[in-house]
Amino acid sequence: MKRIFVIAIMSMILGFWTCESQAKLYVAEPLLVNQPPYAGMQFYVYKPYNMPKGWYVTFDGYPVKKNRDNIWVYGTSEGPNLVATNYIVGSVVPAMAGITRWITDAQISELRKVPTQEMINVRQPGIPVRQLTAGQTHSTYIPDWTFNARFMAIGNWKGTVDRIGILHNPVIPVAWKGDHPKLIYAWTGETWYQINMQENVSPARMLKREMLTLRRFLRKSNFKWYEQDTPILSQQSKAWGYYWLGEIMPR
Repeated sequence: MKRIFVIAIMSMILGFWTCESQAKLYVAEPLLVNQPPYAGMQFYVYKPYNMPKGWYVTFDGYPVKKNRDNIWVYGTSEGPNLVATNYIVGSVVPAMAGITRWITDAQISELRKVPTQEMINVRQPGIPVRQLTAGQTHSTYIPDWTFNARFMAIGNWKGTVDRIGILHNPVIPVAWKGDHPKLIYAWTGETWYQINMQENVSPARMLKREMLTLRRFLRKSNFKWYEQDTPILSQQSKAWGYYWLGEIMPR
């Protein structure tokens, strides 16, 4: 019965895309893949219905495939065809390398809304991935914030952000630019709160001064950052071209 329910949902989704858009039709199930050149690096790829064999798109819409060495590289369009480049996924910011997206912002937005079977079975808003016992099928954990346009918008703030990390307590993402930033952005669960820096004050000390305000925001939003979220944000920071700060201790 559950399987029939899932199939029905997927049929409705595919039908919706077919009727509502002349764009490419997407297979909803994401794949979590490894990138051999970077130990521990993983990222999601999606398989469009009518994409050339062996090609996928990344979470931010760029075409990728494995080369002969089983390394994921970006692709570029040559007429109706896709051709692999020498740009390794994770080594460059694709837009800055002249690589164009395979899908549009609107399609990316719709793609992120699709409830995959793993999400239907496992993921619930605000609840971390369940502990699997022996014999159970492995399930992929996809954090809520990856579907939040307000959160993901920070990936486009290259003018004021070039690094991102996790504040120790409270545990929230924070971001800024350079060693002496003018602004710090802290995620409140609903929006990126902007902190104006003071002269001769380090980012860690400035965050400590804002601690009460940040906690007040978090109580209001009931936001919780889970342990599983951190490595995913670390991977996403590479896709954005940001330096990963790791854990930041306010002091």
